[in-house]
Amino acid sequence: MTLGSAGDKYDMGPGRLLQSSASRGWSSLFAEFRLHASGRADAFVQPVTEISMVIRGEGLVRRRDSGETHTTQAGPGVIWLCSAGQQIDWLEMEQGTLEILHLYLGPDASLDYATDRGFQGAATQSLRYSVSDPLLEHIGRAILAEMQAETAAGSLLVESLCSSLSARLLQSHSTSPRDIAARLSSVGKLDPRRLSRVLEYIHARLGNALDIRGMASVANLSRFHFARAFKASTGQTPYQYVSAKRLAQAKVLLAQNQPLAEVALALNFSSQPNFTRAFRREFGITPGRYRELKSR
Repeated sequence: MTLGSAGDKYDMGPGRLLQSSASRGWSSLFAEFRLHASGRADAFVQPVTEISMVIRGEGLVRRRDSGETHTTQAGPGVIWLCSAGQQIDWLEMEQGTLEILHLYLGPDASLDYATDRGFQGAATQSLRYSVSDPLLEHIGRAILAEMQAETAAGSLLVESLCSSLSARLLQSHSTSPRDIAARLSSVGKLDPRRLSRVLEYIHARLGNALDIRGMASVANLSRFHFARAFKASTGQTPYQYVSAKRLAQAKVLLAQNQPLAEVALALNFSSQPNFTRAFRREFGITPGRYRELKSR
């Protein structure tokens, strides 16, 4: 089963898919923004870990699993968690309409995070059903914003946010032992030689689909250790660094009077409109206008 089919169970009832991350090519998670109305989904086994958060609307939602029925008067800020492999007897919405962001985590997301810190067993523990967590909500809204308007290094941003989701779930919302947070270790900077190798790797691949796993491999570190070490070394997250370099390179290419579509393609944007939005958001001017000014 692919991440992209994890939300198929919602197609059985009323409502509709408003947006998905299918065109983004994210490897760490799949996102769907759905409108839900009154309806019911029958028994299913949860295929992957899912985080569902209400963005807008109000409604009454019920779920039955493990012989227990859960009822939630849902509104913005309500978040439901469901572990991969969990048996759900039924799921129904009795009244109202809800706009919900569904985040489906790749099967290795929590496992990689837990393995990196030496508590592998935690990755398979059950998650609590319903929570209120401003940090999870903030991360979810950041992913939704990236899905709605692509930035210069969006896949890296989402990969980092997925790591943050995994950390938060294991630390605060799993049934795993409560000493997990105490076992998170501090991390230092990358040594100069490793940092140099990583920066060379990034600069040579600004037009490719860079990911943290590849960068971490160059540094010979786990991706979670690497991401923190990179920020300690540069003052920027991998996403911030790559985004800044791609947009700086965009200025160079535009000054050479290259077509906008070619610049977008050269810097790994999924489309020219997404490139235009990202450029304007960063510099306050469209790339077309910037090119005109530089050609005078």
